[in-house]
Amino acid sequence: MSNSLAFPDSEVEEMVVSGLGDVFKTMLQSTVALESCKRIEPGGDSSSPLSQLDDTLVVGNVGFVGTISGMVYIATPEKLAKEIAKRMLGMDEADIDGEHEMINDVIGEITNMSVGAYKNQMADKGYPCRLTIPSIIRGKYFVVESADAAFRQIYSFTFKDLPFTFELIMKPGD
Repeated sequence: MSNSLAFPDSEVEEMVVSGLGDVFKTMLQSTVALESCKRIEPGGDSSSPLSQLDDTLVVGNVGFVGTISGMVYIATPEKLAKEIAKRMLGMDEADIDGEHEMINDVIGEITNMSVGAYKNQMADKGYPCRLTIPSIIRGKYFVVESADAAFRQIYSFTFKDLPFTFELIMKPGD
């Protein structure tokens, strides 16, 4: 399916997978696997594939503003957020357990780096933008609603057999 932005969905998917893959390879010495993509049409079902989990989600959010503007939400179950933090910081389970602020910082940084990799690929295609400061949301059973998005897709990945999502929302910007 084609979107109303400057490049096709397949190219967007390639940039997401490439950017996220590079970050996980560099920071965690591991790979991620794309499981599926879910296109969200305006007014359509915007629930995350993770919404059925009975686990707290740790969600990193970074926006980008420029010729094309948007938001990225990387959502992980808390168990996966702990695993990512352990690997990135070289810590044991006992050292990371209950350290919400430390886990939040790691997920914020992974999100920031992943969106930065995506942003750089957009800039290489002639669509420069700037990133916002990462933020973190924690909770259960919530839905992200977006107004006036030209493109919205949820990419479902696995890392160490645990699911996480990369939700991308974009529209023409400045």
